[in-house]
Amino acid sequence: MTHISVEDVSFGYTASPVVRNTSFTVEKGEYVGVIGPNGSGKSTLLQLILGLYEPDKGTIELFGQPSRAFVDRERVGYVAQDVTENTKEMPITVEEVVLMGRFPHAGFGRVGSDDRRRTREALRTVGIDHLAGRKITKLSGGQRQRTYIARALASEADLLVLDEPTVGVDAESIEDFFDLLDRLNDDGMTILLVEHDIEAVLEHTGRVLCLNRTLYFDGPPGAFVDSDALERAYGIETQRGEVTP
Repeated sequence: MTHISVEDVSFGYTASPVVRNTSFTVEKGEYVGVIGPNGSGKSTLLQLILGLYEPDKGTIELFGQPSRAFVDRERVGYVAQDVTENTKEMPITVEEVVLMGRFPHAGFGRVGSDDRRRTREALRTVGIDHLAGRKITKLSGGQRQRTYIARALASEADLLVLDEPTVGVDAESIEDFFDLLDRLNDDGMTILLVEHDIEAVLEHTGRVLCLNRTLYFDGPPGAFVDSDALERAYGIETQRGEVTP
């Protein structure tokens, strides 16, 4: 099953395209990492996929439906890169945030025992069930990101879309965070990850998209290392095998 289809997409906020002639698909169960220099259109691409913008050219589909008209939003769990900033003033608990993921499933707008059970399961899955009663304002960056992933799990999402989720996360928690994504993918979750850490993408994902307005590479991590896509997309000279820009 194709979860994401991007076909010959171009988009620009002005006359200059931010994303140009870009095509790829993401199939069920894939773990795809998107890399590229700052300003390369990575976050814009995600917003196009989520239906927040209309492409100037081309088509985008989610689960076979046009992304702008896609209505089953609970099937997509989105974690934005500025989620830690947006939650600093929210006076609610971790459990309450995750329970929001059940709202589309709650009959007549009321959450029941099954919704609370699934909320607890999601908290256990991401390893923060012991923080259920804590205010989200009191969490670390990594704990807040886990909270929003738990909300996606509680909503029974089929696709997890993350935009640089390690921004604001302390270094010692980052590896645990990627291990969590590995486990979720092993359990069948489809993941599309935008990430600035190239090494992490090469280590953890099964497929790399290298973007700088247009796609310079689409394939497995090993083939990316052996290619010249990094030099071409980032505009730098590197020694073959070196992946740090």
